[in-house]
Amino acid sequence: ALKERLAKKEPVFQNIIKKMLIENSHRVTVSMSPDATLEQKEQELEKKELDEIRSKMTEEDIKRIVEETKALKIAQAAEDPPEAMAKMPKLSLSDLDKKQRDIPIEVEEVSEGTRILTHPLSTSGILYMDIGLDLKAVPVEDLKLLPIFERMLTEAGTSSMDPVELTQYIGTHTGGLGVSHFISQKVQGNKVANPDDVTGYLTLRAKCVPEKVGTMLDIAKDVLTNAKLDNKQRAVEILKETKAGLEAAIVGSGHRYAAGRLSAQFTVADAIGETMGGVEYLSTVKELLTQAEDDWPTLQARLESMRKALMSTKGDKRMVINLTGDKDLLDSSRKQIDGFIADMHDNPVGEKKGTPLHNWAEEVTINPSANEGFPVPTQVNYVGFGGRLYEPGEEVSGVGQVISKFLSTGFLWDNVRVIGGAYGGFCGFDPVSGVFKYLSYRDPNFAETVQNYKAAADYLANLELSQEDLEKAVIGCIGDIDSPTSPDQKGFTSMTRWLIGRKHEDLQKRRDQILATTAEDFKEFGKRLQKLNDEAVSVTVGSKQAFEEAAKKMEGVKFELKEVL
Repeated sequence: ALKERLAKKEPVFQNIIKKMLIENSHRVTVSMSPDATLEQKEQELEKKELDEIRSKMTEEDIKRIVEETKALKIAQAAEDPPEAMAKMPKLSLSDLDKKQRDIPIEVEEVSEGTRILTHPLSTSGILYMDIGLDLKAVPVEDLKLLPIFERMLTEAGTSSMDPVELTQYIGTHTGGLGVSHFISQKVQGNKVANPDDVTGYLTLRAKCVPEKVGTMLDIAKDVLTNAKLDNKQRAVEILKETKAGLEAAIVGSGHRYAAGRLSAQFTVADAIGETMGGVEYLSTVKELLTQAEDDWPTLQARLESMRKALMSTKGDKRMVINLTGDKDLLDSSRKQIDGFIADMHDNPVGEKKGTPLHNWAEEVTINPSANEGFPVPTQVNYVGFGGRLYEPGEEVSGVGQVISKFLSTGFLWDNVRVIGGAYGGFCGFDPVSGVFKYLSYRDPNFAETVQNYKAAADYLANLELSQEDLEKAVIGCIGDIDSPTSPDQKGFTSMTRWLIGRKHEDLQKRRDQILATTAEDFKEFGKRLQKLNDEAVSVTVGSKQAFEEAAKKMEGVKFELKEVL
C-alpha cells in the first residue's frame, strides 16, 4: 500500500512530518540549573555509602581486601612474562625504511608576491586547494576574534546567499569548504628555535572535481570578500555555542587546556594560541558575547577591520595558494587559478596597498613560568607538568621522540594509568620549542601523579635497556612518523613545513638520529629530565578538593588558583 501511495506521488513522509512535528502542539520544556555544590554532595554521598559498607564488614573482610589490593598492585607492576611477549608478531630495524618520505613541491612566485605551491600527487581526479592569507596583517589583540571570524565567513551567508543557501551550494558544487588558521613557531634546522619567531595564516581549504574548479574558486572569493559580517543573530549564536563548548571541553578534556597553558609560558606562538583557544579564551568569549548583545556595531566594526586587513593581498608575499592533485589537473586548472589571484588582488574589500604587517613578538606578553590551577566541578584531574628541556639555539637530536614514546607506552602507562587509575598518562617533547610536557587524563590523583612524572627521570637515568626493547622503541617512533596520510594531508603538511622553514634534509637527519638511538641516549635524556624536575611547573585542571589535598602533600609548592567557570 505504501509503495502504491508513493507511486502516485502522494507526499506520505512530508505529511507525517507536518502532522507529527510541525503542527504538533505538544511541548515539553526542561530547565537545567547548575549546582555549585554538586561535587561536595557527591563526595559526601560516596563517603556515606563507603562508611555503611565498612560498618558491615568484619576484621577478616578488611584484612582480605587489604591483601587483595596488595596482590593487585604487584600484578599491575609486574612485567609481562617473556614467553607471552615472544608470541607477539614483531618487526626488526631492518624492516624500516631508512629514507624520510618526501612530498613533491614546486614553488612559484607570481604577481604581487603571491606564491603558488603545487604538489603533483595521485588524487583520483580531485583538486585540493588551500588559500593562505598572512595573519600578521592583524594585531594580536584582534586575533582573539579569529575563531568567530572564521565561522562567520561560512555560516553567516553572503550578500547573494543566506546561510542555508550557502551551505547547500557549497555541498552541491564542492567536496567541502572550510576556514581555519595555522599559527606556529618557525624552525631553525634541528635546533631549538627563537621563541619570538612566529608565522600565521588564515587558511581556506576546499576540494572539488575538475569541472567544478571555477565554481569552487568563485565560492572561495565570495566567502572571503562578501560574507555577511553584519549578521548579528548568527554571531550571537556562534558565541553562545562557543561558550558552551568551551565550558564542557575544559571539564571533559582538561589535559588539552593544561598542555596549552603550559606551552604558553615559553613561546609567542603558544601564547597566542592560548588566547585564541585555551582557558583564557573562555573569558574572551564571554566578553565578546556581552559586546555582541549590547554593542554590536563596535564588534561588527572589528570584524570588518579584520577582513579588510586580510583582504589587502597585494605585496609583502601576503597570499599563498597551495594545490594538490594529478599533474594534468594542476596544469588544466592553472588559468582559473591565475584569474582567481588577479581577482583577489583587485577585490573591493582590501586596501590597494597592504597595511604594515605586525610584529607579534612586540605585542605579546609571555607570563613567567608558574604553577597554575584551574578548579572545575569534576571528580577527576588533568595534571600537566613540564618546562623547557633545551634552550633556544641548542641542537636537538631525534632521540627525544623515541624516548617520549617509550615513556608514554611504558613507565607512564604502568604508573599513571594502570596503577594510578587514570584513563591516560603520557608525555610529549617539542623539538622546535624545546619544551617537554607530562599530562594525565581523567586522573583520580594529583600529587601522586606529579611524583610519578618526576620519578620518570630517575627511571630513565638508571635504565638498563635491552637491545630488544630499544628496537621496539625505535620502531614505535618510526611508526608514528610513517603513519598513512591522504593526498590532501600530504599537500597541507608540505605547505606548513614550507611556511615554517622545515627542510627535507633536516627531517632526514632527525630520522637518521632516531634509527641510531642507543641505550646510553636514554640515560642522558633521563639526566636532563632530572635537572628539569627542579625547574618544571605544573598546570592542572581539577577539582577544588584535589588542590586542597595537593597543598598538604606537595610541601613548598604553591599554586595560583584561577576561576574558570
